[in-house]
Amino acid sequence: MPIYEYKCKTCDNCFEKLVFSEDEEICCPSCNGRKTKKLMSAGCFVGGSGDGGGCAPNASSGFS
Repeated sequence: MPIYEYKCKTCDNCFEKLVFSEDEEICCPSCNGRKTKKLMSAGCFVGGSGDGGGCAPNASSGFS
């Protein structure tokens, strides 16, 4: 049962979800939106730039 990172297409919230089945519908915990996208090799952050947070590539991955 892997944990995946998702981004809500409705409110731009990034979140992690423990997925029990590939058929499971993923809902945003912030707005309950059902339009979510599974992220690939991305890390989510909260705040820092004053824009309320968002998604950004993992800067510590060592890849350019």
